[in-house]
Amino acid sequence: MKHNFGLIYELPHALAHEGRARLIESGTEDGRELTRSWAANGLPPSLFDLGFHDVADLWEPWCAAAVGGEIVSIAFAARLSDAGAELGLVTAKALRGQGFGAAATAGWSHLPELRSRTLFYSTDRENHASQRVAARLGLRLRGASLRVG
Repeated sequence: MKHNFGLIYELPHALAHEGRARLIESGTEDGRELTRSWAANGLPPSLFDLGFHDVADLWEPWCAAAVGGEIVSIAFAARLSDAGAELGLVTAKALRGQGFGAAATAGWSHLPELRSRTLFYSTDRENHASQRVAARLGLRLRGASLRVG
């Protein structure tokens, strides 16, 4: 049996963050156009490399950070209920540490679909890159988690 220890951070709504990436949100016309394009033509290699194989893998609501027309990071609803939402985040390995994950996370916290929910950012205890994103954004640690699987 595998044990996974994690950390849970409070993610405020409308988190402020400066970044050089263009943010694209799932509920906007740009986001819908991207989704239509990906459904018709397949996902771009940048998303495939992040672990997405089909448009259905992009759990809404999402916010993507794009640089030079390529998606470099995407924040999405890893868990979503009427009361809360937990952020899932992936960033291209070659571009980690440059603020793109923080930009996508901040953009996700602004999404209208999330306003009535409590937002969480969680990470594995060993995922130091994810913890750096939380630190960059000034997120407050709320507790630890244990997943048994």
